[in-house]
Amino acid sequence: MIATNGKGNAQETLTYLGCDPGFSANKFACVRSGEMVTYLLPASVGEANRRLQNGLFLPGVVRATQRTSRQPFRVVFDGIEYLVGPNVSDYTEPIDRLDFNRFKDSPELRATFYAGISRIINSGAHRAAIALALPVKVLAQEAEAEQVEKAIKGWLVGRHLFSVDGVECALEVVSVRARVPQPVATWFDWGMDLSGQWVRGKQSQLAPTLVIDQGFNTLDVLLVSGGRISQRFTEGDTLGMRRAAERLIRSIKHKYGPELELHQASDLVQQVVNGQKAGIYVEGQLTDITVEARQALKALESEVFNYLDRMIKSKESYHILLTGGGALAMREMLLRQFPKATVMPEPVLANARGLAKLAARPGFFNK
Repeated sequence: MIATNGKGNAQETLTYLGCDPGFSANKFACVRSGEMVTYLLPASVGEANRRLQNGLFLPGVVRATQRTSRQPFRVVFDGIEYLVGPNVSDYTEPIDRLDFNRFKDSPELRATFYAGISRIINSGAHRAAIALALPVKVLAQEAEAEQVEKAIKGWLVGRHLFSVDGVECALEVVSVRARVPQPVATWFDWGMDLSGQWVRGKQSQLAPTLVIDQGFNTLDVLLVSGGRISQRFTEGDTLGMRRAAERLIRSIKHKYGPELELHQASDLVQQVVNGQKAGIYVEGQLTDITVEARQALKALESEVFNYLDRMIKSKESYHILLTGGGALAMREMLLRQFPKATVMPEPVLANARGLAKLAARPGFFNK
């Protein structure tokens, strides 16, 4: 949501943003002119330690593939240049940080934040208030949650000067709330309108609603009941889609020899999820590894099924929301396990949408 002082002064315009940082992709959302605006950016980032060699191509011989049609964003801040987003591995070695400390502060996190936020706010000078969600495992302990939010505010609140693909941006972040568990952001997306008002009635607000949120690194289960988060039935584990990618890496290494990078394996699993064949080059020959990718996905499905079966008793008592990339990748399995569950529309972006709605709620940043 964008609020002004009525004079149209850009310096006094406040943009309310939702930000859902992930291990695989960062998701951003904002309510603008009565519509939800979203953007998803691959979280891949690497240092721009070599010039792009744009003159190297095979004219009239080989038609470039679709994958290489989009170059990474070039993000510059504090005198350092990073490549961010799509196809980073084609130009430099990606920096893959999968530890939870990455959420506190890192140059890679800043670079991906700047690249993504620039697609929402565009160039020029802007002021923003940001609602940010984190995994349940990060926020489970009070002391750790306070430390993480303090660290995020330490680098995020204040003025930011950066450029994306040569276009300069100036952003002043005036307020941040960063202790929203990722699954509860989906609950807000499900129940709120674009102004942050609850529109599903009091009964739905108080009824027990279970959110199952599977991303790249984590699987979070969160229960909202009586308008509060239930401590007993809220838990997170590292059972995200990364597990399938890592299993595929081991399988390919054992059977064929090549050792895939994590992002490559993740892309191959995603191809199978999308109903496509998966293939890699082995000694220069294109080799079909669709079977291996499906096996990796099925193995993860079994782990997730067992975890949820152990975690969730009396599933008939709850309204269940399925969200995150896993809601797409494991849709059939999850709906067999929870036949009456609701799969969120565009589930990968549901948390970001919920955060944008929450940010637009009057008084949210005053607490």
